[in-house]
This record gives sequence, structure tokens and C-alpha cells, in this order.
Amino acid sequence: MSILALTRHAEARVRQRGLRERDLALVLEAATPLAHDAWLLTAADADREIARRKREIEQLQRLRGCKVVVSGDAIVTVCHMRPAAGRRALRNGRATR
Repeated sequence: MSILALTRHAEARVRQRGLRERDLALVLEAATPLAHDAWLLTAADADREIARRKREIEQLQRLRGCKVVVSGDAIVTVCHMRPAAGRRALRNGRATR
């Protein structure tokens, strides 16, 4: 859900309560609807989102150094690159752009 416009009252409350606009976007995305106009981020909601993000972090750690080569709308090959080869590819790739 995209962040909605804030009223002056809401802006004041956000500042008073130490929140950021991106905090509101996260609550609206993950929370349980109470009514058509109110959401509550419950402990269960927070636990679910934390578990989901932990799985994403584990996946990113597992995929670190993975290279995917694409041609048109097809994946041509995939491989894991050693760190030095990855740095070299980044240097060379940036130079050819």
C-alpha cells in the first residue's frame, strides 16, 4: 500500500511519537485491518513479518556472489563467482556501460 497523505494533525503525532513516514507504510502493509479505516500491527503480524524477512536474509546470504546472464527474455546461465572474480566483473562491467 502506498503511503497516504498526512493531515497536519497526523504530521504532528508522527513527530511527537518518533515515527517516520516509512514506518507508517510498513504498518499499513503488514498490519491487521480493524475496520475499513484502521489497522493494528499485532505481535503476530510483527512475528510473521520478522520471520519472512529472516528467510529473505538467509536466501540473500546463500545467493551472495550468484551471477545470472540474460539474453533477451531468457536466462542463459547462472554461476557462483569467487569474490575476486566478482570484483573484477564489477570493474569491467562498469567500464563497458
